[in-house]
Amino acid sequence: MKKTLILLSALFFCSCAMPSTAVRTTDTRPSLAFEGAPEGATVYLDGLLAGEAEKYDGQPGVLLVEPGTHHVVVKGRDGAVLMERKVYVESEIKTIKVH
Repeated sequence: MKKTLILLSALFFCSCAMPSTAVRTTDTRPSLAFEGAPEGATVYLDGLLAGEAEKYDGQPGVLLVEPGTHHVVVKGRDGAVLMERKVYVESEIKTIKVH
């Protein structure tokens, strides 16, 4: 009887779990969105390929960047430069219009 009581007590305490919590933080880095880029246009950030411009239309996709000045180039499907400029981003979303 005593062994059974000890065994049941051990099972009871082992089956109890402490509450778990999860803390989530949002990424507060500045970001870039591209408006009006044609299909197939690609984005280069500081000389590196960042991907297709349509992925970063701000609905909801944005290109996360570090604060500061960046060299942004958008090239068409044929490789022609559609837009090239230096942009300064500090916080929030900066939308770049591609013509």
